[in-house]
Amino acid sequence: MGRRKAVGAAIFSLSIAGFVVYAYLLMLSEWSPIVLQLSVMMIAGGILGVISWIGYTMATTRPSSSLVYFDPAAAFSPPPGRGGRQGGDAGDAASSPGPAAEGGADPAGDAGGGPPPARPPPDATLK
Repeated sequence: MGRRKAVGAAIFSLSIAGFVVYAYLLMLSEWSPIVLQLSVMMIAGGILGVISWIGYTMATTRPSSSLVYFDPAAAFSPPPGRGGRQGGDAGDAASSPGPAAEGGADPAGDAGGGPPPARPPPDATLK
């Protein structure tokens, strides 16, 4: 048996044994009220501890310059040069013909939009 499996089996066995001891102390011993009180206190302390840790982290962490801030005006407007209004002005991409219509070569056939063409697979003979 590998070391990882042995540690996993030990954690599993100790968890079951811990539950059996907890159930005995909670149900059958004279310490039942104190075990119940300690259980509730530990649960409440754990939840409030996580909440306080989140608050502390928010209060003491400097804002990163790499954060991207959401701009609703930019998020809902079309990108420049793509058009977005029906029947736009002469400078709008919706009313101007694409490069293929102007006689320009457009090998991809997508007028500049979309992802770049896929790369060919690497040659296996080159090392």
